[in-house]
Amino acid sequence: MSSRREMVRMPGRLQGMGHDVACTVFAEKVSLPGTDVYEYDRSFISGAPRDLPVGRYTLTFDRRLHSVQRHNGAWVFAVAVQPA
Repeated sequence: MSSRREMVRMPGRLQGMGHDVACTVFAEKVSLPGTDVYEYDRSFISGAPRDLPVGRYTLTFDRRLHSVQRHNGAWVFAVAVQPA
């Protein structure tokens, strides 16, 4: 059985650097085979104010928290590193 993939759009919230703003998140929702569990892949933030300062933010969408960083006008998602 293979996983199901679908592109989704949902409301999000960015908090950090003294700001708390709404945004839109586009992502690929990937279901894990044989379960009701799913994860998001290739997330993209849209609709956030362009003048937000460089720095770290918390992105909330679908009751999930993600660490993101504003850098050179783009949003960079933190990558989880697993110990060797």
